[in-house]
Amino acid sequence: MLATPGQQPIGDDWLHEVKWDGMRVLADVTATGLRLLSRSGRDVTVSFPELVAVTGGVKDALIDGEIIALRDGAPSFAALADRMHVGDARRAEELSQTQPVTVMAFDLLRLYGVDLTQRPLVERRTSLDRLSLPESTWRSSPVYDDGPALLAATLDQGLEGVVAKRRRSTYQPGRRSPDWIKTAHRHHQVCLVGGWRPEIGSPSEIGALLLGMPDGAGGLSFAGRVGSGISRAAAQDLKRLLAPLRLARPPFSTDVPRLDAAGATWCEPTVVIEVRHLGWTTGNRLRQPVFRGVRTDLDPAEVRREP
Repeated sequence: MLATPGQQPIGDDWLHEVKWDGMRVLADVTATGLRLLSRSGRDVTVSFPELVAVTGGVKDALIDGEIIALRDGAPSFAALADRMHVGDARRAEELSQTQPVTVMAFDLLRLYGVDLTQRPLVERRTSLDRLSLPESTWRSSPVYDDGPALLAATLDQGLEGVVAKRRRSTYQPGRRSPDWIKTAHRHHQVCLVGGWRPEIGSPSEIGALLLGMPDGAGGLSFAGRVGSGISRAAAQDLKRLLAPLRLARPPFSTDVPRLDAAGATWCEPTVVIEVRHLGWTTGNRLRQPVFRGVRTDLDPAEVRREP
């Protein structure tokens, strides 16, 4: 179940919680252990070995939540990006000691074989709060009655925003529901990479990405380019991901300005990245985008323009 972007609703019908800056997962706990699934359905359990601790107190449950990584006491997507793509069990174990993560659990879909999705949110949250979660790596995301106060507090603390949820709402898997409303302080957008431009002075290295958005007719419209925020390590990861996707021609259905296309290497638009930005221009280009990271947890079909 996904939240709909919008203005924060007010009233007794709503509960409010922090919008965490992390990676959405479904945690399936059974007698055989823990399985973590990303939004795209990819099994990411090997990347986060410290989260297996939940099986010590929970024997059968399906938990919806967000994996976050803290840096200087605040959630950091950049810190989490170092963990998201690790597929080697030994390396993941090392990182779990030096860069641990935490699950902020906010919904409970199954408990001891009983499907809870058709029960009201308040009942599901009561059951979730009663679980014996290991405090070192799992927490139940707090909920608040005063939405405006929480929105102001998250702004002061530099957090992402607030999600309001209707108290009596059922859980609708895979649906973007108006029963969940997200109000963000910052603009974030996931995009598809349709090409890259070399770093000045290093023609074999990635200096900027050419971004695309689905145009609604099966094509990809050009949405601008991003170079800010791409670290050397991120550039190396991107080079590895994009190398086998090379195309002879641009994949965009709209014209790419000559200034942006100069020296570009085109690629099949299947790599999803996330950027922070200052809005959209009248020409449907992202204004001053900053690279945040590759989103291997998202399927390319999920990319859509956020309001």
